[in-house]
Amino acid sequence: MLEVLYSLFCSGVMVITSCFIINKILNCKEFKVNVKTVGNILILLIFSMILHSIQYTMIYSLTIYLINIIIFKEIFKISLEKSTICTTIGMVILLLADMITGFIMRGFFDINEIRNSYFLTIIANISVGILSVLFLSIKRIQFQLQQYVNSLSSKKVFANWLFFVLLIIDFSCLTYNITLTETYGKGYFINLIVIMAFIIIMFIYIQGRNDYKKLSSEYDGLFSYVQNFEDWIEKEQLNRHEYKNQLAVLRCLTKEKKVKDKIDEILEDNINIENQAVTNLKNLPKGGIKGLMYYKAAIAQKSKINLTTDVSLERKSLLSKLSEKDIRILCKLIGIYFDNAIEAASESRKKNLTIEVYELKDKVTFVFSNTFKKHKNMKDRNKKGVSSKGEGRGNGLYFASKLIKENSWLEEKQEIIDNYYIEQLTIKKNIKK
Repeated sequence: MLEVLYSLFCSGVMVITSCFIINKILNCKEFKVNVKTVGNILILLIFSMILHSIQYTMIYSLTIYLINIIIFKEIFKISLEKSTICTTIGMVILLLADMITGFIMRGFFDINEIRNSYFLTIIANISVGILSVLFLSIKRIQFQLQQYVNSLSSKKVFANWLFFVLLIIDFSCLTYNITLTETYGKGYFINLIVIMAFIIIMFIYIQGRNDYKKLSSEYDGLFSYVQNFEDWIEKEQLNRHEYKNQLAVLRCLTKEKKVKDKIDEILEDNINIENQAVTNLKNLPKGGIKGLMYYKAAIAQKSKINLTTDVSLERKSLLSKLSEKDIRILCKLIGIYFDNAIEAASESRKKNLTIEVYELKDKVTFVFSNTFKKHKNMKDRNKKGVSSKGEGRGNGLYFASKLIKENSWLEEKQEIIDNYYIEQLTIKKNIKK
């Protein structure tokens, strides 16, 4: 009877802690405890008690893992893939807490003494539960996990699912190896270090996916804005041209210097949309790219950049045949390269920026050439976090390189010629009729 109560208590602590972790990761603010939920938790508890043994085995760990996936899928009404990912993250948190608890306890007690003592095992289980809750209470970790899980799309969830399944298999093997070592030996610490390395890799992966998603969402929002900006700027160019003609006529009719000065002040525009550099962009097809280029050109002018543009496209350009999805991807890359070119040019002495868009042999190429101030990290510019601007910057080119790798119809080239940094983006997609 005592052994049943002991098993029930230990299994109950782990089940309740796991439910708490999954609930926090999914950020279920209105989680309801009903008869079905209690039934599923009891099923999980019964399986945990049946499979529980004093001696740790890989089969036990993997079986509990699979049962948890199925039960949590039903409890939280999520997809099987998402349940797999959440369950894996939950088990990793429990494993981390278990490693810390085990490391401390093995400094005072022999491993066999811990395994054969109901009291010590109960203390260990309670400690693991408390540490897991405290670990997930760290706001930064909680936010990163919630953001990652809630942003998982159905199209890319398989790759994430596979990563976490392989991760839990690795953890099971390494944890099993640790249980075989009875003292603090070389094998124990090697396995411990490898597990910690895998946990760090997991959190780096999650944070990387979150940063990528955030940047992607920002450019999606910009894409919606610039589509409207295209129509506005073309109408504005026509209206403003007529408006300025009328002001010029009025200026000639008056002899008052104050009136002439006021008219001259009105004619000076903060965003000169009749500038030759902006006018050259009219040859770009509508659909988002033109609006984005208009918008960035206006920013360049406001930053007092010497902007030059040259657009040479076929009448039925390849750009006009791209799907909306492809245009969104292209706009993200153009936005990153244009922003970097503006930022680099503004730091340089000459402040020159040239944008070329040309079509040749069924390929369209965007070329961004800008003067720049030399930095020590130029060779590592495509690496994540590398920037002369300090911490938290330098992700643009890193995510651009990831986008290029994910889309074989795009290619890019970077080089430095005569103190100009040149970024070349080529669209080589074949459009079927």
